[in-house]
Amino acid sequence: MIGRRGPRLVLRADAGHDLGSGHVMRLSALADAALDRNGEVVLLVGGEPGATLDHLATRRIASVRVEDETGGPDDRDAVIARARALGADAVVLDGPSFTPDYAAAIAAAGLRVASLDDLALAPLPTDVVINHNLGAESLRDRYARAHLRLLGRRFHLLRREFRAAPPAGAPLRATARRVLITMGGSDPVGATARVVTAMPGTGLELVVVLGPGFRADATLTVALADAERRGHGIQLHYRPRDLPAVMASCDLAVSASGGTLAELGYLGRPTVALAIVPDQVANARHHRELGLAVCGRPIDELSDDELAAEIAALLADEPLRRRLRDHTAASVDGRGAERVVEHLAA
Repeated sequence: MIGRRGPRLVLRADAGHDLGSGHVMRLSALADAALDRNGEVVLLVGGEPGATLDHLATRRIASVRVEDETGGPDDRDAVIARARALGADAVVLDGPSFTPDYAAAIAAAGLRVASLDDLALAPLPTDVVINHNLGAESLRDRYARAHLRLLGRRFHLLRREFRAAPPAGAPLRATARRVLITMGGSDPVGATARVVTAMPGTGLELVVVLGPGFRADATLTVALADAERRGHGIQLHYRPRDLPAVMASCDLAVSASGGTLAELGYLGRPTVALAIVPDQVANARHHRELGLAVCGRPIDELSDDELAAEIAALLADEPLRRRLRDHTAASVDGRGAERVVEHLAA
């Protein structure tokens, strides 16, 4: 008896310094889930994706750089051609550059189109919409044109390397000394240097993670040197090979408020959440309001003293760190990408 074939997907996103790598990384989680079911996937990446493609090359995801202008007719036609050649169950679009006309043209070619959306401000008119952010269920009515709406953290696209890590991570130590600083795939606003500069006290171990789109920053170099003079230890990781292990080894995190918050949640790491760009503000606030993180404010609204106070308070409060660990770990079960793939292949 011939078994049912695995899911076949064409995934399309951009990456770059200003945009970051988050759109590509969450589609790579979708690719992982499809491949785990013996599927076939092509991930098409536009923008300035050099470092991001280097990262994907270490995985078994077939990734192709898009040379044409994002959203243009050549780009669209290339996506359609790839999807037809693959016999794709769906084309999935993720990013701010795709227009309603672009999505409609792919659908008019007889292909099922899905889109990832974060804010429901101007969603694409696609058959399927995926918003895996905390609290996205409340936005359901804004996606009225979609026949299938996959909303909320139940559908969070957690990458395979995180799903392979133990849920909730290692037990927390009574005294917090090891602090993760991670500002996403590129940190276009220099938030890493801000956090290092504001780090309170002395004798902490600062674990600084720089994503694939990060560019060398003299301000960060100065901030790290100053932190060492103040008695902090520094561990600097650029595109670490085992990111979940690095994150899970820390007592708490100071993080941007993109998809990293769900990764930290899965690992049970208490977190000071910062919105470093406008589209992270709602996610940061929701995490604070639901008791899944502290602070939850835009970084440009915080002085260095206020930022230092937020970090110091979490360092000093062991009961709060344990409550955050328990709440965040319960909020992400790691099966979101699997659920999305099941729907797309149905």
